[in-house]
This record gives sequence, C-alpha cells and structure tokens, in this order.
Amino acid sequence: MNKPLFAILIGISLMTSVAPQNSFGENAGCRRDCEAPTFGQLNDGKKMIQNGLIINDKSFDVTEYDQAIPTMTFAAGQPLRVKMTVYENSGVSALQHVSFTISDYKDERHQNDKASISFDQDFTGEQKVNVVDFDKIFDSVKANATSIDAFTTLVVFTFKFQKSIDTSSIIIDTWDNAKNSRKNIFVDAIKVDDKSLEKAIHNAIERKIAEKKMTMKDQKDGKVEKEKSAESSKDKSKKSAKKPQIAKGKKKIQLPRQYEY
Repeated sequence: MNKPLFAILIGISLMTSVAPQNSFGENAGCRRDCEAPTFGQLNDGKKMIQNGLIINDKSFDVTEYDQAIPTMTFAAGQPLRVKMTVYENSGVSALQHVSFTISDYKDERHQNDKASISFDQDFTGEQKVNVVDFDKIFDSVKANATSIDAFTTLVVFTFKFQKSIDTSSIIIDTWDNAKNSRKNIFVDAIKVDDKSLEKAIHNAIERKIAEKKMTMKDQKDGKVEKEKSAESSKDKSKKSAKKPQIAKGKKKIQLPRQYEY
C-alpha cells in the first residue's frame, strides 16, 4: 500500500471514531442512551412533564437550562415542600440522582452553593438522602420518592429554613445510571426573611385581639339593648295593669213638667 492511500485511510478512521463524540453535546461520550433525566423537556425539545417543579403552592414549567421566575419569599421556620416530577427514558430504576441546591449563581464560573439536598439511588435500588449544609441553613429535612409510572418518579423534599438568606438561585441536577446528566437553574428564585414569620405571628395575634375586642363590644351593646328593651316592656306592662278610668257623665237635670192646655 502506498503512503498517500494509507494516510487517507487513517484520516477516515479518525473522523469516524471522533464524530459520535461531538454529536451529543451535553452528554458527550454516550453510546446508546444519551437522554438525561428531565422534569420538563427532552434534548429535542419534546415536552414530557408539565409543572415539573412545585414549591408549596407555586408550580413551574421547566423549559430552559436557566430561566427566570418571580422571586419567592419565605420565612425562617416556615415549612417548605418541593415536588419534582422526573422522567427517565430508561425507566425509574435507572434514575440515580436528583438534587435541590440553594446557590449564589452568576454563571458556571461563579457559583457558590450554600446548601443542597439530594436523593440517590444505586444499581440495587437502595435509596438514600444526602444533605450538604455547612452553614446550617436547612432544618427538619425529609425526602420521599415514589414511582408514578414505569418512567416517571415523584421526588419530594420537605424542610425548613433556619435562617435568612439573600436572594439566591435554585439549581436542580439529575443524572441516570448511564451518567447522562442535566442541570436546570432558576435564577434569583428564592429569598428567606427571618423576621417575616415573627411579623406574621404578631399580626395574627393582633388580629385575634381586635376580633375579641369587637366581639366583646358587640356582646356589651347587645346586652344594653336587651336591658333597654326589657325596661321598656316593663313600663308598658305597668301602664296596662292600671284600672281603666270611667269618665263621669254630666248630672242629669230634670226639666219642669210641661202641661197642655
């Protein structure tokens, strides 16, 4: 074989082996299954889950790698319930990791994670919960995962914030047992005020006191009206009990007899 032909064959072989590596973008290096778990859309934009993220009573569609949502303000000590509906195309047993992270996020190079809760499942199906929280932000952390169908898992985290945090982003990471991973970022999504719960409790107490005062005033006014009504009825009954006075008629005057002539 001449040298030019040998060089061309080597070039074709290298192009063939490298091409698949560059075609999968997010999960470069995968062979067959290149679809990461999602709680929104697949790589091709096909929507699999609606309202994949729910925090207390607020639900969100997951449509982008990073997306802006209205900042939610919670109180320290207020219970939070985070529900994530995750679709994994290889089946629920292939879902290996789902994490919920509070982070100071600017971009990929400027990301400072404050605390994280994760659900992990190994190849045997054993499940566990991991919490990374050096600053003691979370309290009363619980997690639960249930299968909705053969491909969909509902992951629920419940917890409370122990202290205030400035406006921060929420980052959710998922991956499966083939190491296909996906990351979704909700920019400036959450804020925690350590005084808002105290203020809410104070306002509730003040409202209860005001309601009680109003009730007592209404009861007092009702009692006064009742007493007045009773007094009026009593006066009327006294008047009706008096003997009726008979009007004296005028004294009859006898007219003199008249005689006919």
